[in-house]
Amino acid sequence: MAPATLLSLPPELLALLPDHLHTIEDLLSAGSACRALRHAMDVARPSTILRLAAAQTRVFFRPSPHYLVTAVARELGNWARRSAANEQRLALSLREGLDGLLDLATGQANCGLTLARIRELHAMRFSLMNPVTDIIDKCVGEQWYAIPDFWNGGADDAYTIDSEPSETLFHLAIYGELFGPDLDAVLDPGTHKHHRPLAPETRIEYVKYGVPDFACHLHGEYDPHRTRITTPPDVRRMVHPTGPYKDNDYTGPNHNIALTWTINSSRFRPRLADMRTQVAGCAEFRDDFEPNWWYVPEDYAHNDESSGSLGDAAYQNTWRQRLWENVMVCQGLEGLQMLFPGETREARWAEKVRTWRRQIEELEREPALVKVGRQATLVSPYLLGDLRICVSGYVSGS
Repeated sequence: MAPATLLSLPPELLALLPDHLHTIEDLLSAGSACRALRHAMDVARPSTILRLAAAQTRVFFRPSPHYLVTAVARELGNWARRSAANEQRLALSLREGLDGLLDLATGQANCGLTLARIRELHAMRFSLMNPVTDIIDKCVGEQWYAIPDFWNGGADDAYTIDSEPSETLFHLAIYGELFGPDLDAVLDPGTHKHHRPLAPETRIEYVKYGVPDFACHLHGEYDPHRTRITTPPDVRRMVHPTGPYKDNDYTGPNHNIALTWTINSSRFRPRLADMRTQVAGCAEFRDDFEPNWWYVPEDYAHNDESSGSLGDAAYQNTWRQRLWENVMVCQGLEGLQMLFPGETREARWAEKVRTWRRQIEELEREPALVKVGRQATLVSPYLLGDLRICVSGYVSGS
Protein backbone atom coordinates (compact mmCIF):
# COMPACT_ATOMS: atom_id res chain seq x y z
CA MET A 1 0.00 0.00 0.00
CA ALA A 2 1.30 3.41 -0.94
CA PRO A 3 2.14 5.63 2.03
CA ALA A 4 -0.47 8.24 2.94
CA THR A 5 0.37 11.79 1.88
CA LEU A 6 -1.30 15.14 2.22
CA LEU A 7 -2.78 14.85 -1.26
CA SER A 8 -4.24 11.44 -0.46
CA LEU A 9 -6.67 13.09 1.94
CA PRO A 10 -10.25 13.46 0.70
CA PRO A 11 -11.25 16.91 -0.65
CA GLU A 12 -13.46 17.65 2.35
CA LEU A 13 -10.45 17.38 4.65
CA LEU A 14 -8.19 19.39 2.35
CA ALA A 15 -10.83 22.13 2.44
CA LEU A 16 -10.15 22.48 6.19
CA LEU A 17 -6.50 23.38 5.64
CA PRO A 18 -6.99 27.17 5.25
CA ASP A 19 -8.29 27.37 8.82
CA HIS A 20 -4.89 26.13 10.04
CA LEU A 21 -2.71 28.53 8.05
CA HIS A 22 -1.11 31.61 9.55
CA THR A 23 -0.95 34.26 6.82
CA ILE A 24 -2.46 35.20 3.48
CA GLU A 25 0.95 34.42 1.95
CA ASP A 26 0.59 30.83 3.19
CA LEU A 27 -2.78 30.58 1.46
CA LEU A 28 -1.47 31.88 -1.86
CA SER A 29 1.65 29.71 -1.73
CA ALA A 30 -0.35 26.57 -0.97
CA GLY A 31 -2.78 27.36 -3.76
CA SER A 32 0.05 27.57 -6.29
CA ALA A 33 1.51 24.18 -5.34
CA CYS A 34 -0.88 21.88 -7.21
CA ARG A 35 -4.42 21.55 -8.49
CA ALA A 36 -5.76 19.77 -5.41
CA LEU A 37 -4.45 22.43 -3.03
CA ARG A 38 -5.61 25.22 -5.32
CA HIS A 39 -9.14 23.88 -5.10
CA ALA A 40 -8.80 23.61 -1.32
CA MET A 41 -7.60 27.21 -1.01
CA ASP A 42 -10.32 28.46 -3.36
CA VAL A 43 -13.03 27.29 -0.97
CA ALA A 44 -11.52 29.05 2.05
CA ARG A 45 -14.18 30.87 4.03
CA PRO A 46 -14.23 34.68 3.71
CA SER A 47 -13.74 35.01 7.47
CA THR A 48 -10.61 32.86 7.20
CA ILE A 49 -9.24 34.95 4.34
CA LEU A 50 -9.78 38.14 6.34
CA ARG A 51 -7.99 36.65 9.35
CA LEU A 52 -5.04 35.62 7.19
CA ALA A 53 -4.93 39.04 5.53
CA ALA A 54 -5.03 40.77 8.91
CA ALA A 55 -2.01 38.75 10.00
CA GLN A 56 0.01 40.51 7.27
CA THR A 57 -1.82 43.81 7.16
CA ARG A 58 1.41 45.78 7.62
CA VAL A 59 3.03 43.94 4.71
CA PHE A 60 0.43 43.71 1.94
CA PHE A 61 -2.44 45.96 3.02
CA ARG A 62 -0.98 49.35 3.86
CA PRO A 63 -1.81 51.76 5.34
CA SER A 64 -2.54 49.47 8.22
CA PRO A 65 -5.16 48.85 9.47
CA HIS A 66 -7.01 51.45 7.37
CA TYR A 67 -6.99 49.40 4.16
CA LEU A 68 -8.56 46.25 5.57
CA VAL A 69 -10.99 48.16 7.79
CA THR A 70 -12.26 49.96 4.70
CA ALA A 71 -12.69 46.60 2.96
CA VAL A 72 -14.98 45.24 5.70
CA ALA A 73 -16.50 48.42 7.17
CA ARG A 74 -19.86 48.10 5.38
CA GLU A 75 -20.28 44.52 6.56
CA LEU A 76 -19.21 45.55 10.05
CA GLY A 77 -21.76 48.39 10.11
CA ASN A 78 -24.53 46.04 8.99
CA TRP A 79 -23.55 43.62 11.76
CA ALA A 80 -23.76 46.45 14.31
CA ARG A 81 -27.28 47.37 13.11
CA ARG A 82 -28.61 43.94 13.98
CA SER A 83 -28.93 44.77 17.67
CA ALA A 84 -28.20 47.37 20.32
CA ALA A 85 -25.68 44.95 21.86
CA ASN A 86 -23.77 44.70 18.60
CA GLU A 87 -23.69 48.47 18.24
CA GLN A 88 -22.43 48.86 21.78
CA ARG A 89 -19.68 46.36 21.01
CA LEU A 90 -18.76 48.38 17.92
CA ALA A 91 -18.60 51.59 19.95
CA LEU A 92 -16.39 50.00 22.60
CA SER A 93 -14.08 48.57 19.94
CA LEU A 94 -13.65 52.04 18.50
CA ARG A 95 -11.88 53.14 21.66
CA GLU A 96 -8.91 51.16 20.38
CA GLY A 97 -9.06 53.09 17.13
CA LEU A 98 -9.09 51.35 13.76
CA ASP A 99 -7.11 48.47 15.26
CA GLY A 100 -10.11 47.83 17.48
CA LEU A 101 -12.40 47.76 14.45
CA LEU A 102 -10.21 45.24 12.66
CA ASP A 103 -10.06 43.04 15.77
CA LEU A 104 -13.85 43.14 15.99
CA ALA A 105 -14.21 42.31 12.29
CA THR A 106 -11.92 39.28 12.55
CA GLY A 107 -13.45 38.19 15.85
CA GLN A 108 -16.98 38.55 17.16
CA ALA A 109 -18.43 40.18 14.04
CA ASN A 110 -17.04 37.37 11.86
CA CYS A 111 -16.62 39.58 8.78
CA GLY A 112 -14.94 38.27 5.67
CA LEU A 113 -13.14 38.95 2.41
CA THR A 114 -12.88 36.95 -0.78
CA LEU A 115 -9.77 36.63 -2.90
CA ALA A 116 -11.76 38.17 -5.76
CA ARG A 117 -12.47 41.25 -3.63
CA ILE A 118 -8.81 41.51 -2.63
CA ARG A 119 -7.84 41.49 -6.31
CA GLU A 120 -10.49 44.11 -7.03
CA LEU A 121 -9.18 46.33 -4.25
CA HIS A 122 -5.64 45.87 -5.52
CA ALA A 123 -6.72 47.14 -8.94
CA MET A 124 -8.52 50.07 -7.27
CA ARG A 125 -5.25 51.02 -5.59
CA PHE A 126 -4.05 52.30 -8.95
CA SER A 127 -7.34 53.35 -10.55
CA LEU A 128 -8.88 55.12 -7.55
CA MET A 129 -6.97 55.18 -4.26
CA ASN A 130 -3.73 56.70 -5.54
CA PRO A 131 -5.51 59.38 -7.65
CA VAL A 132 -7.73 60.37 -4.70
CA THR A 133 -4.69 60.54 -2.43
CA ASP A 134 -3.12 62.92 -4.94
CA ILE A 135 -6.21 65.16 -4.78
CA ILE A 136 -6.11 65.14 -0.97
CA ASP A 137 -2.39 65.97 -1.04
CA LYS A 138 -3.33 69.06 -3.07
CA CYS A 139 -5.92 69.91 -0.38
CA VAL A 140 -3.90 69.43 2.81
CA GLY A 141 -0.57 67.82 1.97
CA GLU A 142 2.83 68.74 0.61
CA GLN A 143 1.44 69.84 -2.76
CA TRP A 144 -0.93 72.17 -0.91
CA TYR A 145 1.90 73.76 1.04
CA ALA A 146 3.87 74.09 -2.22
CA ILE A 147 1.35 76.61 -3.58
CA PRO A 148 3.31 79.83 -4.30
CA ASP A 149 2.80 82.54 -1.64
CA PHE A 150 0.93 79.99 0.47
CA TRP A 151 0.68 82.21 3.56
CA ASN A 152 0.15 85.43 1.61
CA GLY A 153 -2.99 84.71 -0.35
CA GLY A 154 -1.72 81.95 -2.63
CA ALA A 155 -3.89 79.38 -0.87
CA ASP A 156 -7.49 80.33 -0.17
CA ASP A 157 -7.54 78.13 2.95
CA ALA A 158 -4.02 78.42 4.39
CA TYR A 159 -3.71 76.73 7.77
CA THR A 160 -1.22 74.71 9.77
CA ILE A 161 -2.14 71.05 9.36
CA ASP A 162 0.02 67.99 9.95
CA SER A 163 -1.64 65.53 7.56
CA GLU A 164 -1.19 62.10 6.05
CA PRO A 165 -3.22 62.20 2.80
CA SER A 166 -3.25 58.43 2.25
CA GLU A 167 -4.86 57.95 5.66
CA THR A 168 -7.30 60.82 5.13
CA LEU A 169 -8.60 58.97 2.07
CA PHE A 170 -9.42 55.93 4.17
CA HIS A 171 -10.90 57.96 7.04
CA LEU A 172 -13.36 59.41 4.54
CA ALA A 173 -14.09 56.03 2.95
CA ILE A 174 -14.59 54.20 6.27
CA TYR A 175 -17.11 56.79 7.50
CA GLY A 176 -19.14 56.31 4.32
CA GLU A 177 -18.95 52.52 4.47
CA LEU A 178 -19.98 52.38 8.13
CA PHE A 179 -22.66 55.07 8.26
CA GLY A 180 -23.61 55.93 4.67
CA PRO A 181 -26.32 53.23 4.45
CA ASP A 182 -28.30 55.10 7.12
CA LEU A 183 -28.82 57.95 4.65
CA ASP A 184 -30.81 55.60 2.42
CA ALA A 185 -33.45 55.40 5.14
CA VAL A 186 -33.56 59.21 5.36
CA LEU A 187 -34.04 59.67 1.62
CA ASP A 188 -36.42 56.75 1.07
CA PRO A 189 -38.10 55.95 4.41
CA GLY A 190 -40.88 53.92 2.80
CA THR A 191 -38.49 51.36 1.38
CA HIS A 192 -36.36 51.26 4.53
CA LYS A 193 -39.09 51.42 7.18
CA HIS A 194 -37.46 48.66 9.26
CA HIS A 195 -33.95 50.06 9.00
CA ARG A 196 -32.15 50.45 12.33
CA PRO A 197 -29.65 53.33 12.00
CA LEU A 198 -26.49 53.62 14.02
CA ALA A 199 -26.69 56.31 16.69
CA PRO A 200 -24.99 59.71 16.45
CA GLU A 201 -23.04 58.77 19.57
CA THR A 202 -21.52 55.82 17.70
CA ARG A 203 -20.50 58.10 14.85
CA ILE A 204 -18.85 60.44 17.32
CA GLU A 205 -16.91 57.52 18.77
CA TYR A 206 -15.62 56.77 15.28
CA VAL A 207 -14.52 60.36 14.73
CA LYS A 208 -12.83 60.65 18.13
CA TYR A 209 -10.84 57.44 17.93
CA GLY A 210 -10.88 56.48 14.24
CA VAL A 211 -9.97 59.98 12.99
CA PRO A 212 -7.73 61.03 15.90
CA ASP A 213 -6.49 64.57 16.31
CA PHE A 214 -4.70 66.64 18.92
CA ALA A 215 -7.76 68.90 19.06
CA CYS A 216 -10.03 65.89 19.69
CA HIS A 217 -7.85 64.81 22.58
CA LEU A 218 -7.11 68.18 24.13
CA HIS A 219 -10.69 69.34 24.16
CA GLY A 220 -12.27 66.02 25.03
CA GLU A 221 -10.14 65.69 28.15
CA TYR A 222 -11.16 67.18 31.48
CA ASP A 223 -8.03 68.13 33.37
CA PRO A 224 -7.92 71.84 34.33
CA HIS A 225 -4.25 71.50 35.23
CA ARG A 226 -3.25 70.42 31.69
CA THR A 227 -5.74 72.17 29.39
CA ARG A 228 -7.82 75.32 29.18
CA ILE A 229 -10.99 73.31 29.87
CA THR A 230 -12.33 74.42 33.25
CA THR A 231 -15.70 72.65 33.25
CA PRO A 232 -16.39 69.05 32.20
CA PRO A 233 -17.24 68.68 28.52
CA ASP A 234 -20.32 66.83 27.32
CA VAL A 235 -19.65 63.18 28.18
CA ARG A 236 -20.04 62.27 24.50
CA ARG A 237 -17.08 64.53 23.72
CA MET A 238 -14.75 63.07 26.33
CA VAL A 239 -11.90 60.81 25.25
CA HIS A 240 -10.36 57.97 27.20
CA PRO A 241 -6.62 57.26 27.40
CA THR A 242 -6.97 54.29 25.04
CA GLY A 243 -6.14 53.53 21.43
CA PRO A 244 -4.65 56.61 19.75
CA TYR A 245 -4.74 58.50 23.06
CA LYS A 246 -3.01 55.91 25.22
CA ASP A 247 -0.66 57.34 27.82
CA ASN A 248 -3.09 60.29 27.92
CA ASP A 249 -1.38 61.96 24.97
CA TYR A 250 -1.54 62.28 21.20
CA THR A 251 1.30 63.28 18.91
CA GLY A 252 0.09 62.09 15.49
CA PRO A 253 -1.27 64.00 12.47
CA ASN A 254 -4.29 66.33 12.60
CA HIS A 255 -6.59 63.76 11.01
CA ASN A 256 -9.87 65.45 11.95
CA ILE A 257 -8.86 68.89 10.72
CA ALA A 258 -7.26 67.43 7.57
CA LEU A 259 -10.50 65.65 6.66
CA THR A 260 -12.57 68.78 7.32
CA TRP A 261 -10.24 70.91 5.18
CA THR A 262 -10.33 68.33 2.39
CA ILE A 263 -14.13 68.22 2.18
CA ASN A 264 -14.33 72.02 2.09
CA SER A 265 -11.35 72.52 -0.21
CA SER A 266 -11.60 74.36 -3.52
CA ARG A 267 -9.57 71.45 -4.95
CA PHE A 268 -12.15 68.86 -3.80
CA ARG A 269 -15.69 70.30 -3.67
CA PRO A 270 -15.86 71.54 -7.28
CA ARG A 271 -15.34 67.99 -8.52
CA LEU A 272 -18.54 66.87 -6.82
CA ALA A 273 -20.32 70.03 -7.95
CA ASP A 274 -19.36 69.16 -11.52
CA MET A 275 -20.80 65.69 -10.97
CA ARG A 276 -24.11 67.19 -9.87
CA THR A 277 -24.49 69.93 -12.45
CA GLN A 278 -22.65 68.76 -15.55
CA VAL A 279 -22.77 64.97 -15.45
CA ALA A 280 -26.10 64.46 -13.69
CA GLY A 281 -27.56 67.64 -15.19
CA CYS A 282 -29.11 68.84 -11.91
CA ALA A 283 -29.61 72.35 -10.60
CA GLU A 284 -28.07 73.14 -7.22
CA PHE A 285 -30.48 73.92 -4.42
CA ARG A 286 -28.30 76.88 -3.54
CA ASP A 287 -25.36 78.09 -5.64
CA ASP A 288 -23.81 80.26 -2.91
CA PHE A 289 -23.90 77.56 -0.25
CA GLU A 290 -21.02 77.69 2.27
CA PRO A 291 -20.24 74.20 3.64
CA ASN A 292 -18.61 75.22 6.93
CA TRP A 293 -20.80 73.89 9.70
CA TRP A 294 -21.47 75.82 12.87
CA TYR A 295 -24.58 75.32 14.92
CA VAL A 296 -26.15 78.77 15.28
CA PRO A 297 -29.11 78.68 17.69
CA GLU A 298 -30.81 81.65 16.03
CA ASP A 299 -31.17 79.65 12.82
CA TYR A 300 -33.23 77.06 14.68
CA ALA A 301 -35.20 79.36 16.96
CA HIS A 302 -38.53 78.61 15.28
CA ASN A 303 -38.22 74.85 15.36
CA ASP A 304 -36.74 73.34 18.46
CA GLU A 305 -37.04 69.76 17.19
CA SER A 306 -35.45 69.96 13.79
CA SER A 307 -34.48 72.43 11.10
CA GLY A 308 -34.73 76.19 10.99
CA SER A 309 -37.64 78.43 10.16
CA LEU A 310 -39.75 76.29 7.85
CA GLY A 311 -41.10 79.37 6.11
CA ASP A 312 -37.66 80.63 5.09
CA ALA A 313 -37.13 79.54 1.47
CA ALA A 314 -33.42 80.44 1.55
CA TYR A 315 -32.89 78.27 4.60
CA GLN A 316 -34.81 75.41 3.00
CA ASN A 317 -32.38 75.51 0.08
CA THR A 318 -29.46 75.67 2.52
CA TRP A 319 -30.24 72.45 4.36
CA ARG A 320 -31.22 70.65 1.18
CA GLN A 321 -27.91 71.59 -0.46
CA ARG A 322 -26.06 70.57 2.70
CA LEU A 323 -27.78 67.19 2.73
CA TRP A 324 -27.18 66.59 -0.99
CA GLU A 325 -23.46 67.32 -0.74
CA ASN A 326 -23.18 65.19 2.39
CA VAL A 327 -24.91 62.22 0.76
CA MET A 328 -22.35 62.32 -2.05
CA VAL A 329 -19.43 62.51 0.40
CA CYS A 330 -20.75 59.53 2.40
CA GLN A 331 -20.77 56.87 -0.34
CA GLY A 332 -17.69 55.02 0.87
CA LEU A 333 -14.66 54.00 -1.13
CA GLU A 334 -16.28 53.43 -4.51
CA GLY A 335 -18.28 56.63 -4.17
CA LEU A 336 -15.00 58.47 -4.67
CA GLN A 337 -15.31 57.52 -8.34
CA MET A 338 -17.54 60.60 -8.57
CA LEU A 339 -14.42 62.78 -8.31
CA PHE A 340 -13.11 61.72 -11.73
CA PRO A 341 -14.50 62.17 -15.24
CA GLY A 342 -15.10 58.97 -17.17
CA GLU A 343 -17.55 56.29 -18.13
CA THR A 344 -17.68 54.78 -14.64
CA ARG A 345 -18.78 58.06 -13.10
CA GLU A 346 -21.54 58.59 -15.64
CA ALA A 347 -22.74 55.01 -15.85
CA ARG A 348 -22.74 54.21 -12.16
CA TRP A 349 -23.43 57.48 -10.39
CA ALA A 350 -25.28 60.00 -12.58
CA GLU A 351 -28.73 58.47 -12.11
CA LYS A 352 -28.11 58.03 -8.38
CA VAL A 353 -27.24 61.73 -8.03
CA ARG A 354 -30.45 62.69 -9.83
CA THR A 355 -32.44 60.34 -7.61
CA TRP A 356 -30.89 61.80 -4.44
CA ARG A 357 -31.82 65.31 -5.53
CA ARG A 358 -35.42 64.32 -6.20
CA GLN A 359 -35.69 62.52 -2.87
CA ILE A 360 -34.23 65.48 -0.97
CA GLU A 361 -36.57 67.89 -2.72
CA GLU A 362 -39.50 65.78 -1.53
CA LEU A 363 -38.41 65.92 2.12
CA GLU A 364 -40.47 68.33 4.20
CA ARG A 365 -37.76 69.11 6.71
CA GLU A 366 -34.14 68.58 7.57
CA PRO A 367 -33.23 65.57 9.74
CA ALA A 368 -33.41 66.43 13.42
CA LEU A 369 -30.53 68.02 15.30
CA VAL A 370 -28.53 66.34 18.03
CA LYS A 371 -26.84 68.79 20.38
CA VAL A 372 -23.53 67.78 21.92
CA GLY A 373 -22.32 70.43 24.32
CA ARG A 374 -22.74 73.79 22.61
CA GLN A 375 -22.44 72.37 19.10
CA ALA A 376 -24.73 70.08 17.13
CA THR A 377 -24.83 67.56 14.32
CA LEU A 378 -27.72 65.75 12.67
CA VAL A 379 -29.42 62.57 13.83
CA SER A 380 -28.60 61.17 10.38
CA PRO A 381 -24.97 60.78 9.27
CA TYR A 382 -23.40 64.19 8.74
CA LEU A 383 -19.63 64.02 8.46
CA LEU A 384 -18.80 67.74 8.77
CA GLY A 385 -21.08 68.07 11.80
CA ASP A 386 -19.55 65.04 13.50
CA LEU A 387 -16.03 66.29 12.80
CA ARG A 388 -16.87 69.76 14.13
CA ILE A 389 -18.27 68.42 17.40
CA CYS A 390 -15.08 66.53 18.15
CA VAL A 391 -12.83 69.61 17.82
CA SER A 392 -15.31 72.14 19.18
CA GLY A 393 -13.96 72.29 22.71
CA TYR A 394 -12.11 75.57 22.35
CA VAL A 395 -15.05 77.01 24.30
CA SER A 396 -15.08 75.82 27.88
CA GLY A 397 -17.72 73.20 28.53
CA SER A 398 -18.55 72.61 24.88
